[in-house]
Amino acid sequence: MPIFSEPKLVPFEPSPLPKGPWLVLAPHPDDETFGMGGALLLAREAGIPVEIAFVTRGELAGDPAVRTQEALQVAARLRVQEVHFLDLPDRKVYEHRDILAQKLQKLFAQKFKTIFMPSLLEFHPDHRATTWVGLAVAPFSREVWLYEISRQGEVNRLLDISPVFEEKQALMKLYASQIRENNYLEVIEGINRARTYTLSQARYAEGFFGTRAFLVSRRYGNWLKRYFQV
Repeated sequence: MPIFSEPKLVPFEPSPLPKGPWLVLAPHPDDETFGMGGALLLAREAGIPVEIAFVTRGELAGDPAVRTQEALQVAARLRVQEVHFLDLPDRKVYEHRDILAQKLQKLFAQKFKTIFMPSLLEFHPDHRATTWVGLAVAPFSREVWLYEISRQGEVNRLLDISPVFEEKQALMKLYASQIRENNYLEVIEGINRARTYTLSQARYAEGFFGTRAFLVSRRYGNWLKRYFQV
């Protein structure tokens, strides 16, 4: 394949679902659905066991009790096996990174085959901090998939979510407290439509960067150190 060939940068065929069980790290209630709700619906249909860990309850963008209830409604619809609330303070995940690291180490000790974390190119500081800490403590051989929430990142996996996109929209609307805060429905539909650029048969897709944990750290290590000034 020529060095400048497009498939070196982005897939031209839909990717298969990674192996389960899955653990999804969501910095706030809604990130898991906005970012990878289609993948979670496909996992439900495929019978893949899923657990979700909410790092914060998103109290700076709404009533945490309401956001918790919304998250539990979505988890029930997705048939998530277990939901974990790690209860770090909203927008201060990096400041409490040692506490998060301890909690994640306990979760990672379980036999999850694939761990999902937000893209390192996300805007929100909690999104990036969650992944910074997650990569630092994830077992090196574990499969890690970084998912997009509010913007496109670098991807090497594309999941065709066309058959479940309408249900993804319905799931997003269960986060009623949040869709009033911003034009999330339109933004996420745009991202999912744009991800079909190289998938001729798909109408909606979700993008991921998937590889072993140590390879993600190696690829982004110097960038992370500069970004966080550590």
